[in-house]
Amino acid sequence: MTAGAVRRALRSGAGALLLLTLFGCTQTAPVQRPTHRGEQVGPLPGAPEEEPFVEATVVPPAYPRDKDLIEVNLRGVTTNRFFVDGTTLSVAPDKVVRFVLVIRTAEGANNVRFSGVRCSEKEWKDYAFARADHTWTMARDPQWQPVLSPRINNYQETLYKDYFCTSGVVASGTAGDVEKLVERLKRPPKPDDRVPRYQQ
Repeated sequence: MTAGAVRRALRSGAGALLLLTLFGCTQTAPVQRPTHRGEQVGPLPGAPEEEPFVEATVVPPAYPRDKDLIEVNLRGVTTNRFFVDGTTLSVAPDKVVRFVLVIRTAEGANNVRFSGVRCSEKEWKDYAFARADHTWTMARDPQWQPVLSPRINNYQETLYKDYFCTSGVVASGTAGDVEKLVERLKRPPKPDDRVPRYQQ
């Protein structure tokens, strides 16, 4: 259509309708990005949906006995000693590793807590703390928190990386059942220098 014809068409209502029809038909559909071989767009066909996390209901175990404590050597700086009660170690259907942790100061005082680790999310929760009379006080509204990695007293990341959870770039689950975790506590694996680690 020439410029003169367009001007004449605009002077009439029928011409305006003709122009809308003409130019509307010339619009192109959005171009979709082609996929490459082996590339999946969207969820995999037939793949099961991930079930929401449902945490098990737990109660603190008995107060730990010294004969059941397994000492853990921390990476980093510390003046304390750290122990896990091997008899309290459990891996529930919710995939949470739970245990009693004893932190003993240089003066001999004990800080005892009942804790859990979610390997898939790299999270930590303290459920309860022991009193001086060896009874438990439950934490008020405990929440899952990211595993801490301080330079001093780095017990959370040590237990997470070296003992309870799979090693590598991404930790996807526990390092085994209860028997294997107890064995790792008693005979920790040697560090793999090929895997980047936090400072000792």
